[in-house]
Amino acid sequence: MSTLLIILWLILPFYTDCIVFPRQDEGPLIAVLDFKATRIDIFDPSGGVNATVIEEINLKGGRGGGSTGIDFNYRGNMIYWSDLFTRDVYSLKTGGGDEEQKVILEGGLGSPEGLAYDWIHNNLYVSDWELHKIMVINPETGARKTLLTDVHRVRDLEVDPKTGWLYWIAGWEDTALLMKSTLDGQNQVVISSDLERPMSLSLDYDEQKLYWTEVYSVNLIKSIRVNGEGLTIVHRPGLHYHFSPKYITVSRDYIYWTQGLTFRVFGREKNNSREITRYRNLEKYGRWDIQQNIFMGILAIDPRKQTDSPSLCGDNNGGCSHFCLPSLIQSIPPYKCACPDGMNLMDDTSTCSDEIPI
Repeated sequence: MSTLLIILWLILPFYTDCIVFPRQDEGPLIAVLDFKATRIDIFDPSGGVNATVIEEINLKGGRGGGSTGIDFNYRGNMIYWSDLFTRDVYSLKTGGGDEEQKVILEGGLGSPEGLAYDWIHNNLYVSDWELHKIMVINPETGARKTLLTDVHRVRDLEVDPKTGWLYWIAGWEDTALLMKSTLDGQNQVVISSDLERPMSLSLDYDEQKLYWTEVYSVNLIKSIRVNGEGLTIVHRPGLHYHFSPKYITVSRDYIYWTQGLTFRVFGREKNNSREITRYRNLEKYGRWDIQQNIFMGILAIDPRKQTDSPSLCGDNNGGCSHFCLPSLIQSIPPYKCACPDGMNLMDDTSTCSDEIPI
């Protein structure tokens, strides 16, 4: 029996109960949310077609799964994710196991799908598809501010705190738009209306391009520069609904995405459509069938995505008692103080209170 256990230990993939971020000198790891199992599976894409799950962790959430949105905080060793069944947002302290998980946004949500973390100003942006709004929350205190309302069917969002912009995809068919605003929700601009059924959005920080997926019956991955130029069809997987690209992430020279009802993960170079890698070993993991596993959110955990940069709010949170939200960089000051829902900004434009300003 002991010999058999040793053999199994040698040949089976090694799974852990915690996530270990790559070092600054290492390549990215790819995290995939298993919707039904409420679990994060992590693999190293450098293994190519032979890549296997190297780390996994079971997540808090609703019974039977529901996890969709995901982002990370490299400096703070945190993972954030949303759950459609509990309608909450969670955090996980990496390296700590299940006991380090907690709810950071609870109640008052409809369908929290997209997450985007501003690692410079420590703000987490959340899109709510059902309630048609975008919120910003403090991931440590859970304080929330509704930033934008009447954002019809907002699916996903991204932030670039170095340039001060928030990006999102919203709408469906005739109403579909790719938008941006400053991180305080002001200065809204339409980047493109040339989209139909957007699902997932990812920002290429290096090349300042946005990539997004469009689901069945469009079945496309597109990209565009953040200034609205250079719209490109990056990948056309096929017309069948099984081939529909769902969730996407970009890291360095590669894009990775999950695919339709086949529940597969693929990767390819951004500028090379000929060679596509299908990570087949992920499909063999566990009880792999349509009733057990559905890959949803996907994330490249890449240290190069969250490089250090001076905060527009300075060292004292801009003097704001609660939220300090960057505005136009050329503004003086280049930020605005903002209050959680239910509180008011006092006459000093810095302090939030339950009182009504005179």
